[in-house]
Amino acid sequence: MIKSCVIGLSKIGQIHCNNLKKIKNTSLNFVYDKNLTLRKKTAKRFKCKTSNSFEEILRNKEIKLFIIASPTTTHEYYLNKLIQYKKMIYCEKPISLNSSKLNSLVKKIKTNKIKICIGLNRRFSDAYIKMKKLIKNKKVKIIQIISRSSNANVKQSVRNGGLFMDKGFHFFDLACWFANSFPNKIITIANPLSTKEFLKNNDYSDAVVNMKFKNKVIVEYIFSRNSRLGHEERIKLFGNGFKIDSNKFFKKSIIYKNFDIKHKESYFRCLKKFVYLNKNLLLNEGIQTQKICDEVLKSARLN
Repeated sequence: MIKSCVIGLSKIGQIHCNNLKKIKNTSLNFVYDKNLTLRKKTAKRFKCKTSNSFEEILRNKEIKLFIIASPTTTHEYYLNKLIQYKKMIYCEKPISLNSSKLNSLVKKIKTNKIKICIGLNRRFSDAYIKMKKLIKNKKVKIIQIISRSSNANVKQSVRNGGLFMDKGFHFFDLACWFANSFPNKIITIANPLSTKEFLKNNDYSDAVVNMKFKNKVIVEYIFSRNSRLGHEERIKLFGNGFKIDSNKFFKKSIIYKNFDIKHKESYFRCLKKFVYLNKNLLLNEGIQTQKICDEVLKSARLN
């Protein structure tokens, strides 16, 4: 039995708590959040323990698996602590907000032989798995990705790395996955138009990102936090004689109120695969995608 603890108990943390109850040979034993009320409420809901001291949970040798679902600003702190105690780690993307420290963190992970998974859960979505299978013997030439949302929470966006690190990360990873390649040219045009708060925090609300990949695949991303219609997530794959549209594979409507509707099951599958494999999962992909985010942001600043 793999005993576990979830760190960070907001929306994604709650999903992980629920999923740990469903994975065989895995148990949810502790939850932790800096918010005292939230951690007590969550511990009661899932019938597990909590503690006022994170160090106390760390020192518990029976707790082997830790899930980091806390704000991105805290990832580096928790990772360093968990590496020190040689724990098994599932970390929501990105690894760290501070890309200058990314290499040293990764070196610590590899030196200490830490088993880690970066939560690129979109790869485990039913719709995207079907699309990936459909292009198995086809040559994709153009990819178009649209991600729009209506709840422009500036504080949350900045806390999680801004438009590209927070919202774009999964889609940069998916494009690499569909294209079986990585970008070598990036052009970003971005605006902080939807609210003055984005401008104050040096972040963006709307952007178009164009990439050319090493294998000549062209990708266009359209991001917005200012959609009045609601959330929209759509991916189109184009090649000679075919077009594959993700809207054909989602059961829910194209425009929807809650982004988790389409992907709750993918969190479960990603975590389950990591637990059953019992070895690193999507670490290199997480590193590569974080580097792409940095290049996209640099391009936005230049333009």
